[in-house]
Amino acid sequence: MKRKYTTPSLCFVAIYLGSYLGLSLGGAYMPANYGLNGIKDWAWTPRGFADDSGRLRVGVVIPFFPLYWIDSRYWHSDWTGLSGPQKMPVRPSR
Repeated sequence: MKRKYTTPSLCFVAIYLGSYLGLSLGGAYMPANYGLNGIKDWAWTPRGFADDSGRLRVGVVIPFFPLYWIDSRYWHSDWTGLSGPQKMPVRPSR
């Protein structure tokens, strides 16, 4: 009975981790907090997690939240945004 579920479970985990890795490889640091003097800190955002205005896409973030949390705490934890590519969101016109 164990063997019946082992292979599909391992395939699911491999696809889940691989898809997040693919999104993270194309990611960039985006402004997280603004202050009076400009950008205060940056947050890692994998490709597709935010739209052009900088808002997070909840439908993409929620399924990958555990990996996103681990990634942003341990791998992409540079709040200055100096260790990787940066992307400035496009401000919507008024």
